[in-house]
Amino acid sequence: MKGHLRLIIIISCFLVFISVTLIADDYKYVSSKYSVVYHRPTCKKALRIDPRMRVTFKTAKEALDAGKQPCSVCKPPTTDKDEETKVRGF
Repeated sequence: MKGHLRLIIIISCFLVFISVTLIADDYKYVSSKYSVVYHRPTCKKALRIDPRMRVTFKTAKEALDAGKQPCSVCKPPTTDKDEETKVRGF
């Protein structure tokens, strides 16, 4: 049981590290090079993207202009106006 707990702690720390690293960079959305979907960096699907295949976007418009569609899990905004609304909480 101690081995399982240690493994869970290590994996949790790794996921937190990855999330913080993605959020700290100068972008709000990510996608795989070969995918048509974009995600919030903290989305469980985004965390599975191989860093070598990751494409980043600063705005939702930038992702949409690149031909990407919003993720159905994390539901990123589809316009810059939606982004502002969610940040303000209205």
